[in-house]
Amino acid sequence: MLGDLIDDGDRKGESADQWRHFEKQFGSNGTDGLLKYPVYEGWGNHDGPPIGKEKFGFSTQAQLKARNAERKKAGRIGTVAENGLHYSWDWNKVHFVHTNLYPADKQHAKVRYSMPWHDPQGALAFVKDDLKAAVGDSGRPVVIMSHCGVDTDWWHPEDWAEFYKAVKPYNVIAYFYGHSGTGLKKWKPEGEDKPLDCVNTGQTEKGFFVVEITEKRMRLAYHIKKDAKAEAVEWEWKFLLDKPITQGK
Repeated sequence: MLGDLIDDGDRKGESADQWRHFEKQFGSNGTDGLLKYPVYEGWGNHDGPPIGKEKFGFSTQAQLKARNAERKKAGRIGTVAENGLHYSWDWNKVHFVHTNLYPADKQHAKVRYSMPWHDPQGALAFVKDDLKAAVGDSGRPVVIMSHCGVDTDWWHPEDWAEFYKAVKPYNVIAYFYGHSGTGLKKWKPEGEDKPLDCVNTGQTEKGFFVVEITEKRMRLAYHIKKDAKAEAVEWEWKFLLDKPITQGK
């Protein structure tokens, strides 16, 4: 889950209630919520400011830090950042990295919008250290995720290029993000040869991406309701991607 877990991250009398709804519906480990599947989440721009910056006594990020500690103890994730927020894990031979808001270290000096809510809190440094330690030169497939993609004006284009530079040596098979809509795009900085496959995951009230990764391929598609308001729900598939992948050395 790629951010905006609740609507109002720092609103008196509402944030804690909205978080309780999130926990009840999605749970954490696949047994404690309506969704019977383990959940790996990060914060978005609706989820509130950094820990200690909230005004009304409730911090979504503090809840996420506690959930990461529980996941770590249970062995569901491998590495957690020093701040307790960014984390990574392995599913079989694929390495996953959750960078929360977006993979930069701090808000760019040219972007003054909504501080400190848009502070990425050292996410890029975590990506660099984690990939070096957990992946190295193995060539293992990597999936990186965050709330924002390279179409969000308060994640600055100069920082997009720094992120690309950091992950370029690795076998990144997909970059998943939310925030701005639904769809697929290929992106690379000017002058680079190999684009990243960027998957914009959209809104769960309309549909969800289904992803399959095997030894040789990754395929995915968006399973979407033809009419989200219809009483009899009909589904269709959009945004199909089928690509070969390598499994490393």
